[in-house]
Formats: sequence, C-alpha cells, structure tokens
Amino acid sequence: MILVKIIQVLKDEKNIPFFSFLIGMGVVVMLFHKPYVTKTTLAMPLGEVQRQIVKVDNKCYKYIAEDVRC
Repeated sequence: MILVKIIQVLKDEKNIPFFSFLIGMGVVVMLFHKPYVTKTTLAMPLGEVQRQIVKVDNKCYKYIAEDVRC
C-alpha cells in the first residue's frame, strides 16, 4: 500500500522537477566532493613544549621532539 503511494508520487508530473533537482544535486556532490584534511599544529613554540611536564591520570609525561620520516 505504501509502495503504491510512493510510485504514484514519483509518476506525478508536478514532482518531476523536484526529483530531477535532487538527482542533479547528488551527482554534483559525487563529482565535486573533495576530502578534507585536518592538520594539528602546536599552540606553543616547540622549545616550550619540550620543557613542559604534564600530569594526566596521576602519571607525569614529558614531551620529546624527534625528527621522523613522513
């Protein structure tokens, strides 16, 4: 019964521009979607971060900077 009503709505000529618009927007989104990249940056200079000791869950952590290959 619900399927019959859906088919009637899709076949009605008044609704064709709306559904064409929806399909067109879907195609545009698929073609022009670009994945976004998140970058994390330090809020403090590297020298200050290295000297800092942080306590988290009763454990102390000291930051060390190392050169690594990306």
